[in-house]
Amino acid sequence: MGSGAAPRQTDRRLGQSLPGMLPTDQSAHARGGAPLTSRPFLASMGPAAAVARGPGRRSPPSTMFLVGLSGGIASGKSTVVAVLRELGCAVIDADVIARQVVQPHSKAHQQILQHFGPEILLENGEINREALGSIIFSQPEKRRLLNSITHPEILKEMLKQVLKYFVLGYRYVILDIPLLFETRGLTRFMKYTVLVYCDPQTQLARLMKRSGLGAAEAEARISCQLPLEEKLRWATHVIDNSGDWESTRRQVLQLHTRLEDSLDFLWARLAVGTAAAGLGGLLFLLIRHFIS
Repeated sequence: MGSGAAPRQTDRRLGQSLPGMLPTDQSAHARGGAPLTSRPFLASMGPAAAVARGPGRRSPPSTMFLVGLSGGIASGKSTVVAVLRELGCAVIDADVIARQVVQPHSKAHQQILQHFGPEILLENGEINREALGSIIFSQPEKRRLLNSITHPEILKEMLKQVLKYFVLGYRYVILDIPLLFETRGLTRFMKYTVLVYCDPQTQLARLMKRSGLGAAEAEARISCQLPLEEKLRWATHVIDNSGDWESTRRQVLQLHTRLEDSLDFLWARLAVGTAAAGLGGLLFLLIRHFIS
């Protein structure tokens, strides 16, 4: 994936300072970072680049856009996702897909076995994620190799799911991608990018408590990702999860309201719907011609 994308500017309707939410367009300048810029999806995404009506309900043709959600290890992203799902949002979890694409007999599974050897398999033939994780966390070249195997398969499955939600009429789809900002080529497809942030001390303490790791090992795992402070430059919106659950939930509700009110790309969706209707009519006429 390319990494030459520039940091992006918050859309003004969603970029206003919210209680408990960092105003990223201001904080980036305060740190001396470049202004964040927003850009439309690439035309090559086709219908996936224009997303439909909001959570859980079909609606008249509206708009569809993609929202990238990321964080850092132990930053509390799963807490945010749980609230979004509770609100009925369409969420695509890249971690779940990553597990699916490496199931036994899959293309990715065979390639991983070829490059990493049978010692990373469980007795049932599935990938031993703990064993594989210990390898890639200590060997960056192995991590890059694994990513080159799994990322194309993950992206294909994500696109399928985006198209599904497009057909179902969702206003937007949230892509939960842990390494969204590390693989910055993906951000070009996102209308908005949301970072789940917490301060470094809280992140380290949470990881040690959750995983039972010592401080040195926990710090090593955190260092495998871009620092959260660096990711702030690339996010259009930030949810500060350093505090309590109620504070985080309030920020998610406020963000959800802004996303529900966003109506960009209306004409793109209408154009796609018109084209689809035209193709359907043409197909009907052809079938009728050949069977008559």
